[in-house]
Amino acid sequence: MTDQATRAAFEAERNRTRGTAESTAPVILSIKDVSVQYKTPFGWMTAVRKSSMDIRRGEAVALIGESGSGKSTLGFALLRMLPRAARVNNGSAMFTDNEGKTYDLFSMSDKEFRDFRWSKCAMTFQAAQNVLNPVMRVSNIFYETAKAHGWNDRKAVREKTLDLFKKVQLDPRRVFDAYPHELSGGMRQRVSIALSLLLDPDLLILDEPTTALDIITQRAIIDVVKSLREQLDFTMIFISHDLSLAAELADRVATMYAGEIVEYGPVRDVFYEPEHPYTVGLLNAVPPITGEEFTPLVAIPGATPNLLSIPSGCPFHPRCPFATEICVNVNPPLEEVGGTHYVACHHHDQVTRDQEVWEGMEATVAAG
Repeated sequence: MTDQATRAAFEAERNRTRGTAESTAPVILSIKDVSVQYKTPFGWMTAVRKSSMDIRRGEAVALIGESGSGKSTLGFALLRMLPRAARVNNGSAMFTDNEGKTYDLFSMSDKEFRDFRWSKCAMTFQAAQNVLNPVMRVSNIFYETAKAHGWNDRKAVREKTLDLFKKVQLDPRRVFDAYPHELSGGMRQRVSIALSLLLDPDLLILDEPTTALDIITQRAIIDVVKSLREQLDFTMIFISHDLSLAAELADRVATMYAGEIVEYGPVRDVFYEPEHPYTVGLLNAVPPITGEEFTPLVAIPGATPNLLSIPSGCPFHPRCPFATEICVNVNPPLEEVGGTHYVACHHHDQVTRDQEVWEGMEATVAAG
């Protein structure tokens, strides 16, 4: 077998086992019972509540859910970039790099974490125009990032930056000396992605990288991310409310609701055999991408809860057509339902995508 054929066979096997029970890759990030709170005039508001999941090396994990479900807050907490009014008040996050060294993300000193951030774990933010310094040329932004981590060889930084620009489908020489305002929104987002990869991090967090971009530019960004992942084989957390993007990019999917991870599993299991009513509601609310006939869309009834006054029991029960008395009184734990598929639902074995069930619930909620 040739080297090329060997490599192709390795990649095929790697892609087959990603996000499945057969995956034997080591855990790169283990999140256990993490809670995050924001201080408000009415008291501490819990935006992320005892969320847990393990992410294996090389996998892409999508965090999905409605706005305000805690997706971005969890990402910012992992990189200790929360605003001053926020705090991680419970849980742990353990990160293991390629050399096998383990980092306790919430216990490291500020200096240790400044060295860790960007070199081991980096983030691409939702609004690239707010990330890039408007009075600095793109080149200087890259030089300053490298210098902050002790990399002072400007020639080597320049060569690495130009190579990354090629990988993200930018004209290297034009962009390198440009100011951010001279670039389009899609170009700035690709510069941001390149910047996050400058120091070869093991884990990349992408916080809704296609928000506010037109559909053509969104497609280009997604193609760039897929290409980079094939070339660099980094681990990725993809934060989004766009289920189609999550289905295309992710190996595993974590559904968040009211700050909790309520379903977590391989992308095929979660999208084709969802076992949490909230995941089903999200899927029923978007157009299907396969099938000969258009399926009418059904919105999730009701509204997301006030995080200062979470409903008793399961926080989704006021909007759930399968809720019973136990759902009102007891919040179900996240439990394994098969392989590496986890669900927090008392009635996960009864959950169905039958639209009549959801239409009836929508009518009940509307009637008050």
